[in-house]
Amino acid sequence: MIKNADTKSNQTVSSEEIDSLLTSIVSSPELHFKWLNTLSLLEHIGARKIHTSQTGTGLSEMVLRHASEEARHAAYFKKLALKVLPEGSKTFGKDSLLSGFSAVSYFQKLDLCVERSFKSDSLPKATKSFLCYLYVTKMIEERAGLVYEIYDQILDEQKIGISIKGIIKEEESHLTEMDSNLEELDPKFQARAEEFRKAEYGFFVKYFHNLRKEVFQYS
Repeated sequence: MIKNADTKSNQTVSSEEIDSLLTSIVSSPELHFKWLNTLSLLEHIGARKIHTSQTGTGLSEMVLRHASEEARHAAYFKKLALKVLPEGSKTFGKDSLLSGFSAVSYFQKLDLCVERSFKSDSLPKATKSFLCYLYVTKMIEERAGLVYEIYDQILDEQKIGISIKGIIKEEESHLTEMDSNLEELDPKFQARAEEFRKAEYGFFVKYFHNLRKEVFQYS
């Protein structure tokens, strides 16, 4: 069971439920295409957010590499989507996504939640921006680690002929880097991480239930 329950909701999502839903998605080429296309969009948004929030002369190799890898992940997921359904949309139009609005909302709400939490801190603007980037990335990578591992196992079991093992490895590397930087820069790291993890879980639960509703409507 995935813990870290949302403090505003009694709803939870187990790893078994994620497995069941992803198995249903993978069994339909159209749904599978939309799922991969949605992952591509989220990775693209992640890359764009890094470029937007991390600017100026202080950019590190880590940030530049992270942004480029997120963009590459977006392109790779799009390539996989079109391998699953060659006639699928080449764009991110509404009908080409799986619960797309809810997926983007999940990302945006997490981003805003973390940003708001730093408003009262007497830290330099650049430091706040960098910490927000680190925390949002950490939360996203933790969630991706759970979901991508389940998804990749299903791909192997169903012999779909595609793999995301390379992406999983890079996401794990990103998470290690985020943790290292946060432990060094933020004395409140542990408390803040737990606070953001609870918030992220609430946003994820809402997205998951919207996703499940759409998949069940399709079937």
